[in-house]
Amino acid sequence: MTEPHAQPAPLPAHRPAIWVHVSTLLNWTRPPVGIIRVEQEYCRWLLQHAETDGLAVRFCEWDRAANTFVEAARERVQAKLAPPAAAQPPAAYQRAAWKTRVKNLLRKAIPLLPAPWVPRLRDTAYRVLHHVLVARARLRSWMARTRVAPDRPVATPAPFGPGDRLVSLGLDWDYLDQKVLYQLKQRHGLRTTLICYDVIPALFPQLVVLPPGGFGAYLVDMAWCADEVLCISHHTRKDCEAVLSRLGAPVPPMHVIHLGSEVHASGEPARAPAGLAVGEGERPFVLFVSTIERRKNHEILYRAWTRLRDQGVVPHRLVFVGMQGWGVTDLLNDMRLDPRTQSDIVLLNHVSDAELDWLYRHAAFTVFPSLYEGWGLPLVESLARGKFCLASSAASLPEAGGPHAEYLDPWDLPAWVDRLGHYMAHPEEVEARNERIRREFRAPSWADTARQIHQVALAAGRGQP
Repeated sequence: MTEPHAQPAPLPAHRPAIWVHVSTLLNWTRPPVGIIRVEQEYCRWLLQHAETDGLAVRFCEWDRAANTFVEAARERVQAKLAPPAAAQPPAAYQRAAWKTRVKNLLRKAIPLLPAPWVPRLRDTAYRVLHHVLVARARLRSWMARTRVAPDRPVATPAPFGPGDRLVSLGLDWDYLDQKVLYQLKQRHGLRTTLICYDVIPALFPQLVVLPPGGFGAYLVDMAWCADEVLCISHHTRKDCEAVLSRLGAPVPPMHVIHLGSEVHASGEPARAPAGLAVGEGERPFVLFVSTIERRKNHEILYRAWTRLRDQGVVPHRLVFVGMQGWGVTDLLNDMRLDPRTQSDIVLLNHVSDAELDWLYRHAAFTVFPSLYEGWGLPLVESLARGKFCLASSAASLPEAGGPHAEYLDPWDLPAWVDRLGHYMAHPEEVEARNERIRREFRAPSWADTARQIHQVALAAGRGQP
């Protein structure tokens, strides 16, 4: 008599999950910028409030070889949420320091050449370097998007199931194939919450390195894939809706969230950065925290400082904190060689949280002359630390800073010269503004930001939250 076949154990019922796409976070090796902070803080909040809405909390990343999502271990995400250590900078920073030493050696060698050769050789070298850096950035972005053919079908099953939701807050134009995401939505009934930080490449393509295929194509794909779109300001929402309408794309429901502004302390006491002279007799300094790139408009400050010097004014020092970005090679060359500002402008990179805290505490005031912003996180962080900011009036910055900052046309050089000179000459007025900021400004928290993101994600595909 044959034994009856054993019945297979029933498969466990699928428990709906909220998936956070963390490819950007897991691949980031530099100090966190705004987009990275948003990913970090939402993940941090989710891990602290897991299982509260009947949804499992899970993480995924984009697998280029399989052309789909794969689950990412929670431990890898948690490791990316720890405050950065103050020890030896990572290898990427060491390579950057090595490049700086090479540049310094070249600058020392140039004066040894015959005098008639110097201007032409220097200009040619910087022009070639600029084009090489731009070409490298575009090639890396193109390779990231085309390593897998865009129309290739999903080769490996994604980990999603019925009722799941996907939240993607990172650099999706580099770390996600939207066409495949659309297939996954159709296959799994996945509900998606995507984000628009700004539409600068569509409005001002001359200020950025464009993604392969153009930013307009990315926005159209995002519009087709998203059940809900997060925008980080009302101005960004208005611009995004206008661009999508102009492109003939659908306009999905859009929800405004405001970014937090607190920085998680690393436990170190505030300390002065090594590259800034401090002590009795040193001039006060004005602080500008931002990646050094064309859109941030460091040039208007350089021009203002030269005007002040030409007027016989001894200005405060100007401290730039941020890594070098795109389109500023000539500007950096001018600042280093201009005898009027060589003792005025200080460039700092790889600044720790403890050093940044010290800079904010001791700055006379801050500046933020950006040509366009989706929100304006450095402005809000300055106000959150009780520091007055002289800012650009462009785009969303007045929305971000409200009545607590002063706003100038980012192109109006005489206005910047006048107001900078005024506040340098009247520290008592700056302190009165600082006192009002400390008394009245209520900084948005990252917990509030994460909670807003989560509310939209839970409602994705079900109408308004």
